[in-house]
Amino acid sequence: MPEPRTRLDSRFLVLERLVELDRLTGPAAAAVLEDSGWAGERRDPGKEWATTWRRDDVHAWIQEDGPSVQVEFTLWYREVEDEWPDPDTYIDDLYDAASAEHRSAVAELRVGALGARLKPSDEDLTGGADYVEHTAWRVAGKALLAGVKHDDTEVPVQLVVVVREYGVGAEDDEEGEWL
Repeated sequence: MPEPRTRLDSRFLVLERLVELDRLTGPAAAAVLEDSGWAGERRDPGKEWATTWRRDDVHAWIQEDGPSVQVEFTLWYREVEDEWPDPDTYIDDLYDAASAEHRSAVAELRVGALGARLKPSDEDLTGGADYVEHTAWRVAGKALLAGVKHDDTEVPVQLVVVVREYGVGAEDDEEGEWL
């Protein structure tokens, strides 16, 4: 498997277009991704737009729950393998690697197209999601978050960048999953 990229190169000028939308909706996000050269796939027959997107080795998902919409980009991930002599040390090593990638992505966001407009916030901008580590800003009426997540021992450790409407938080269900 090729090494995942973490560079927020021209593929992520799409972030600037997403935060500039008057209202972040599923169809509007899909139009921005398509116009930016991302390949989409309609996996949810109940939606009239593609919800899963890919450009090179970066994936994006449009997640919608009523009025709450977020676009999540996976920049880096590592599968958690079962066959390790010391699983705790192995997970800690994965978290350390993801944290290093997180610091790099945050630095790139700060100097990128949106950098001067990013406003740090003391508010919780996670939308109820749990992150191992994250950095979040407000920008143009949206929340922009870069974070390391590991939702379950059976899923990869991931570095994600999330765009969502500011002030529209997602609720967690009983298992802590984003709805």
